[in-house]
Amino acid sequence: MIGNDGKPITRDQIRAAVAAYNGTARGSTEFAAIPRALVTILDALAVGKTTYVKGSDGQLQISRRKDKTIVAG
Repeated sequence: MIGNDGKPITRDQIRAAVAAYNGTARGSTEFAAIPRALVTILDALAVGKTTYVKGSDGQLQISRRKDKTIVAG
């Protein structure tokens, strides 16, 4: 996953972005800091489905719960 600055992001940074995705409004500055590609992946993730996102230090499993929140494992 490539960040907004063009540099690879780590799994911890992806987890922080997922927390911002779950907890902030779309117009906020925190939400604007999430990489656009990650927002696209998270928006398309269906309830009960799992996907993997590659960070610079390995893969991270991401799934959407029934309450429509995203969990990064």
